[in-house]
Amino acid sequence: MGIKIPSIHNLLEDEERVRKVFKESGSVRKALRSAKYLTTHEVLRICAEEKLKILGYNIVNRSDAPRWIKDVGSPDIIAEKDGEFVLVEVKPSGQFKRYSATKAKFIIVTNVEEGGKVDIWGIRELEEI
Repeated sequence: MGIKIPSIHNLLEDEERVRKVFKESGSVRKALRSAKYLTTHEVLRICAEEKLKILGYNIVNRSDAPRWIKDVGSPDIIAEKDGEFVLVEVKPSGQFKRYSATKAKFIIVTNVEEGGKVDIWGIRELEEI
């Protein structure tokens, strides 16, 4: 007995269900539970898109993004509001989840030039409107 691969139709239905659950409930956890085929990464991406829309951002297709964004790669989400662009990279992490359960502060160190330009959204931040 092999693994059943969902059809594009199944995936699109799943995406719409997750989007609807998040928009109606505001709950990332409910959105995660409603997904049948989508990965945690995809559910978090959908929730982030919906929050950005509530904050007044427009989601921009990569093909419509400015050249300077295309030149740096393919972020999961490109959003624009009043000429300001936001690039979103979704990175679910079991390690981060375990650390946050301790209630201790933890620091993420990365190779970005300026950490002050980086916001980290967890489940609570996605749900705060």
